[in-house]
Amino acid sequence: MTSFRMFEIILYSMVSLLPYLGLALYPFEDKFRMSKIKLSGCIVILTVIQSALGIYATMCSQEQKALFSLLSTVCYGGFYFLAIKENVGKLVFVLLIVSNFANFVVMCAKCVEGHIFPQLAVENNKWSFSLCTMIVQLIFIPLLFLYFKKYIKGMAHIDTGKKIWRFLWTIPATFYLFWYHGLYFSTKSSIELAMDPVNMIFTFFINLGALVVYTVIVNYMAEFQYNLNLEEEKKQLEIENLCFENMKKQMESTRRARHDLKHHMKAVHTMAENNECKKITEYIETYLEHVSLKKPLVYCTNFTLNALIVYYVQQAEAHKIKLKLNIELPEETNVKEADLTVLFGNLLENAIDACDEVQENKRYINLKIYKPNSDSIVFYIENGFNGSIKKKNQQFLTTKANGNGIGIESVKYVVHKYNGDVNIKTDENKFIVSGVLLQPLDATK
Repeated sequence: MTSFRMFEIILYSMVSLLPYLGLALYPFEDKFRMSKIKLSGCIVILTVIQSALGIYATMCSQEQKALFSLLSTVCYGGFYFLAIKENVGKLVFVLLIVSNFANFVVMCAKCVEGHIFPQLAVENNKWSFSLCTMIVQLIFIPLLFLYFKKYIKGMAHIDTGKKIWRFLWTIPATFYLFWYHGLYFSTKSSIELAMDPVNMIFTFFINLGALVVYTVIVNYMAEFQYNLNLEEEKKQLEIENLCFENMKKQMESTRRARHDLKHHMKAVHTMAENNECKKITEYIETYLEHVSLKKPLVYCTNFTLNALIVYYVQQAEAHKIKLKLNIELPEETNVKEADLTVLFGNLLENAIDACDEVQENKRYINLKIYKPNSDSIVFYIENGFNGSIKKKNQQFLTTKANGNGIGIESVKYVVHKYNGDVNIKTDENKFIVSGVLLQPLDATK
């Protein structure tokens, strides 16, 4: 093999790998498992491996060439899945979109080569094909990049759950099968098919139709995310309204207590003048029980969470539930106040609803919240329940007649938003939800 032939193969390996790999990595640039410097080093190594496989393939039989092609695909896919920390179905979805586009570029480049360099077009991986490939890439890759920037990158950051991606990847896979069937199940050779302009036009419209389908999917996901955010905001407003009403009641109670205080002082003063110490003690104890001054109004230094806890403490008392709290959260956190409200509001509301379904002597809630370090918040809540669980598609549903079971899903959404994890355990008489919020977002965002 001549040096020029090796150059042709290396050039083809770079042209057929680097642009598409860049496109596939772009939507997940903030989810790499390694630094960008290490990632660049791995890409260089991958390019060398691909070039070596291409060189060896040119010196082997047709069957061995197929094996080297398979090895090349495994290396490419393996690197992609190892480099990005994301749901596998979502990665396959993006990878197949790029793969379908790459197939279109190959067909266009071969068609152009066949008309400009007809003698070279019958051979594989010639410099003329690499040149035509780069020309086609210069035309279409900027357009696809803009599409990725507008749609695919946003889709990559929408949290729709893992289950949906078990099926969505089959959509670009179907378009891939169209191309595969037309290429390998035709009476013509792949070169003959590629050099036919009609096939190139047909492939173009197939890819254009695929982009329309992907756009519909992305818009649906964006709408789903929007509706979920509205549901969360509605829930937050409901909880904040309840806290506000509770605060108004507390203020009214305080106002009445201050108004009545002078009358109580007169009564105590009269008893003191008559040296009725025992009556004074009994009177003060009765007064303290009446105004509930023994109850703490501050459970943590975080104002938003404290207002929420005060409300649910009163709800627990009204439902005759024993409530044990251990909250060590600073006044300022990098978790948005709205997310704190949704997270712990749903947890406490679900716990109270569950306790309503059991006997009074089995009603209890234990809540613990603390920061083990500056980058995480850990929570644990345990409550009594009757052992009855409703599930649909691996999601917990409420046992309330008019509920939709969005509470636990809202908890999961907030936890996953902060790159955390949530765990749910149950047995016959207790329900436990524990979790951690990692790498908190900037609260100003």
